[in-house]
Amino acid sequence: MNYYELIYLKSELKNKLLNGVIEQAITPYKNLLELYIAGERESFRLIFSSSPGNMALFLDTYRPGKKANRLLFFESIYNVKVTDIQLADKDRIISLVFENGDKLLFKLFSNKANALLISNGLISETFKDFDEIGNPEPTPKTQQLFSNIPEQGKSKAVMLAANPLLPRAELEELIRLNRLDGKTPEEIVQLTKKVTGQIAAKPVYRKLDSGIVTLINEELLPLNTQEEYESVNDLISYRFRNYAHYQRLNQQKGSISKAIKRDIKRLNSSLRNLSKADKGIEKAETYEKYGHLLMANAHLEKPQTNTLTVSDLYDGGKEIQIKVDPELTVAENAEHYYNRSSSALKSYKEAEKRTPKLEERHNRLLRMEQELKEISHLRDLDDWKKEHQKEIGNLGFGKSKKQESALPFHTLELNGYQIWIGKNAKSNDKIVQLSHKEDVWMHARGVPGSHLVVRMENNKEMPSKETIARAASFAAYNSKAKGAKLVPVIFTKRKYVRKPKGAAPGTVLVQKEEVELVKPEKPEV
Repeated sequence: MNYYELIYLKSELKNKLLNGVIEQAITPYKNLLELYIAGERESFRLIFSSSPGNMALFLDTYRPGKKANRLLFFESIYNVKVTDIQLADKDRIISLVFENGDKLLFKLFSNKANALLISNGLISETFKDFDEIGNPEPTPKTQQLFSNIPEQGKSKAVMLAANPLLPRAELEELIRLNRLDGKTPEEIVQLTKKVTGQIAAKPVYRKLDSGIVTLINEELLPLNTQEEYESVNDLISYRFRNYAHYQRLNQQKGSISKAIKRDIKRLNSSLRNLSKADKGIEKAETYEKYGHLLMANAHLEKPQTNTLTVSDLYDGGKEIQIKVDPELTVAENAEHYYNRSSSALKSYKEAEKRTPKLEERHNRLLRMEQELKEISHLRDLDDWKKEHQKEIGNLGFGKSKKQESALPFHTLELNGYQIWIGKNAKSNDKIVQLSHKEDVWMHARGVPGSHLVVRMENNKEMPSKETIARAASFAAYNSKAKGAKLVPVIFTKRKYVRKPKGAAPGTVLVQKEEVELVKPEKPEV
């Protein structure tokens, strides 16, 4: 609850509870106190919730209280008239004042919200044991509004420095919709004064599509109003009763949104990497040219240095320097460039084939992200999850316990490929069992570690050299050799990997292996 709600609640309580008497105060369950109050004209239940995150004080419909198996509180003020309702100046402390001079004080802030009976200025009884009996009555904080304005800082910090009493739940949207980020402290304070003036003079009691309730009008907080309430008491009551619903909704939306954002981030990275493959044709042509020029000079002796100067037959015979390996003959260096040309061209073709699929998935996730933001009810979320069951399943949601137990390994995405990384020996066995024969299998050579698989979707080709190297660096990190500067990692198609009958978990035999020497890199699992 915020201070401005208490200002208007005080008026409602005063109108209905003055000259009333408490008949009973009980706690039906943890963190909830119910006070049964007989008023002059009608009776009420005053509900107080001290639950962190769902603090509340409001009037509800009266119903007869039960003494059986209920803990009673504050019996010394039963049947004593309420003579006043007091609200602390600029603090969330509201009190019922009784004819005998006692006060029932409600603290509605922090994680230690409490109800305290005050007699002769001292605490004589408490609802929760956060406060000690015999201590003085709590004193309100001294808070000055619009006096300590920071010269710089984030919008939210500036607003709360200007007015610490502002409602917190709406601040992020208030900042976003009024585009406060990047504005000067003076401009931020100006809006803060407008909001403060409006809720202090003419509040609106409205529920937004998101389920949040607010006192701020649509002019200052331009979000659609789903419902308006007649009183602040009705607004507080609604928020209290629907807290669990919106907590579940926001938790589910939050976890799915986080997974979508993570996948979008990975796809962005993959698309950036694949976009670089456009240069593959240029590289392929350059490497092929070097291969031709070196092959034309294959009669020369083995190079003595790491460069060889030859005539460029493609540029009027001008001299050109080509990097070479002095350990190889000129012909062998030419063959090396032909291989690099072939590899660059292959990477380009692979990118050309995979990019449209990744872009389609990227756009689909962006649409899902926007749709998810607009969902305001659990029933709508359930329908949305059914509609996007496959996509959500790919994000790791919606799997049954049986399906989850069948995939006991880490998953991530690399350059558009799904990667599986084992967690332990049994997990390594599962990877071998569940992977396709055309998938690419990896493992750090000669040391214990995780099996890693690059999912190929029944593609008989190999991923690009860059993808192989990066995946190999993940396999190296997930091994006992992760502290080494360079680690040899073996890789091959999954069809050349088999588990011997009766072998220990994680043990395999590998045929036709290749080796990639890589620096270990921690994957973002």
